[in-house]
Amino acid sequence: MRIGILGGGITGVALQNRLRHESLVLEASEKPGGLCRTYFKDGFGYDIGGHILFSKHQHVNEFVDELLTDNLNRCKRANQILFGGKYVKYPFENDLASLDPEDTYDCLLGYLRNPFSGEVTNLEEWSYSTFGEGISDKYFLPYNAKIWNIAPSELGLDFVERIPKPPMEDVVRSALGIETEGYLHQLYFRYPTRGGAEAMVHALIDDDSEIVCNSAVTSIRRHGEHWHVSSGGEEHEFDHVVVSFPIHDAIKCFENVPEEVQNAIDDLRYNSMRVVLVAVDNESLMDKSAVYIPDPSVVMHRVCYMGFFSQELVRPGTSSLIAEITTNPGDGVHELTDEELTARVIADAERIGILKADDVIVTDVHRVPYAYPVYTLSYRRNIAIVRRYFEELGVDLCGRFAEFEYINSDACLNRAMKLADRLNGQNGAAAA
Repeated sequence: MRIGILGGGITGVALQNRLRHESLVLEASEKPGGLCRTYFKDGFGYDIGGHILFSKHQHVNEFVDELLTDNLNRCKRANQILFGGKYVKYPFENDLASLDPEDTYDCLLGYLRNPFSGEVTNLEEWSYSTFGEGISDKYFLPYNAKIWNIAPSELGLDFVERIPKPPMEDVVRSALGIETEGYLHQLYFRYPTRGGAEAMVHALIDDDSEIVCNSAVTSIRRHGEHWHVSSGGEEHEFDHVVVSFPIHDAIKCFENVPEEVQNAIDDLRYNSMRVVLVAVDNESLMDKSAVYIPDPSVVMHRVCYMGFFSQELVRPGTSSLIAEITTNPGDGVHELTDEELTARVIADAERIGILKADDVIVTDVHRVPYAYPVYTLSYRRNIAIVRRYFEELGVDLCGRFAEFEYINSDACLNRAMKLADRLNGQNGAAAA
């Protein structure tokens, strides 16, 4: 069986790595990697957002260890939340004692004496019912409004299972200044020593890999028991196809798409992102893995210190951060030029005490059209229609924007491994 893997992000490359069938990856960009690309400028490397490798699935961790072998840096999470001019350990509810006393009181009282009752139908209601008013209003809701670029009351509940509910004992202990840790499965993580997050993609590519870049897919057609795919001005024939590039682009490649399916995809909301690299001529940006910023007056929702992940990503005696900014057309940020956005990031970072503008030596900007699938209130209905359509076609969807799920690289690896196992057990043409 010959399989066409349409999209060469980490999911598509991992799928080919695990397949025993003949396969070809078609990638629109000049290099494979997708959201796991790493960019370099003047000796500074940076990823598309913060990328770390951790998984609840031991077989995924073992796969990563096997692939990276001696190119593996093991780190302990050092995430912080910048709130009211103070650094609070992540997650917020596990370090309430670092807040001003009045804020600590509000958060603890709101959590213990939570008046919320009734049905929970959206993220805002879920937050109030889970954390109470103090934690919700001070951190959780303003931060989520920034990253999703939409009011939390307009977000559904489809991803809240990713958010562990803190035990009451931990919240009380944290308010009293007794150290606790939350999200323990993320406490330790892996990251490549050399090459940034993209090193994982390179490790998945071997002598048997067949990847064609600069080959955007323009047409996907069923022809008898085979699939005909047009890309980069060439025609390819496959027994089975896997879509691993954004579903909004993929649907344009199919003929006679039902109106219901097209409308469902059009209603699936996603956010774009700008990643801004800022390097300074000192080592002040080395001691944290990430800083979450709920303040709505600050343009970025998170910054990551690249030298924390690997010192190979910064020049000696210097350090750098990447600022992540969620955008959508018409929001006032999306339309800024790279120069205007960089100036805004530097000014905001200086205003909140992260760096000094006079220390900046290198900057860069990367635009990411597809960054975050957004779980709107209509998401569940829409995605069910889309998945049913592709299942009936016999086309597999695999990857963050093909499946349209907010999944990290570890989940992408896991799903690629599972799909490969299934396809490895199949033979013949047009496998469903």
